[in-house]
Amino acid sequence: MNKFALTLIVVSTIAMSCKEVIMPLEDPIIPESDRVVLVEELTGASCPNCPKGTAALENLINKFPDRVLAVAIHGSFLSQPTSKSKFDFRNQKAKDLENWFKPWFGKPSASINRTPIDDGLMLDAPDLWQAEVEKELKKPHEMNIILKSKYDAATRKVTVDVAAIPLVNLAGPHKISVYLLESGIVDGQSNGSVITEDFKFNHVLMDMLTKHDGDALASDLIKGNIYNRTFDYTLPVKEGLFDPKRMTLVVMVNKEQGQDKHVIQAAEVHVIE
Repeated sequence: MNKFALTLIVVSTIAMSCKEVIMPLEDPIIPESDRVVLVEELTGASCPNCPKGTAALENLINKFPDRVLAVAIHGSFLSQPTSKSKFDFRNQKAKDLENWFKPWFGKPSASINRTPIDDGLMLDAPDLWQAEVEKELKKPHEMNIILKSKYDAATRKVTVDVAAIPLVNLAGPHKISVYLLESGIVDGQSNGSVITEDFKFNHVLMDMLTKHDGDALASDLIKGNIYNRTFDYTLPVKEGLFDPKRMTLVVMVNKEQGQDKHVIQAAEVHVIE
């Protein structure tokens, strides 16, 4: 065999050995569980990048049905109505929450079960949200939250009864938060360099039935004990908004000990069941 032929064989062999082999990515194995992950998203009608966050969030909800709950927080930054908007989603509790979540470095940004990420609780890259949600879904299920809502159409008063039942002993102080959300609102949204006039807003935080950072629940939650709370709220009359047929209540319990504020469990109920 001449040197030229030998060289061709060697080069061909090296090229074949260096060829990139693309391995198929398999979906992670998520254990069957009643554990629910809460995603609190900072967003805004005047935020041109926020439709990407909305799409990522809806994909998560569809991918993990009944396992992911979302709260869309329209606080101060880039949350003012657009020139095509009919509504203003800003409210004081949303502004307080947006400030409470600092530091964050832009919108959209999301907290996944209030689990620490780097130096804070917020993750500003929607492409990374799913991986964090999957991590949380793999953790043990530690609490059941049972909700019952009642609505009086005459007074527009909604009442939610909450029963939080720890499945293990949980040491340290804990808080409870109750979010009032509205979905299916069509309005203007900045979308890149244009405004989408018929954008569908879901999970919009309209108000809270607790303090923005939650109310005290108890310390040292005991396995099997039932921690009951009842919350009332009268829906304001506002044209195009606060439609009880489109509203839900999300309740979550989180630990509140120093920097540890992770969410134990979350649950959702319709205002009109």
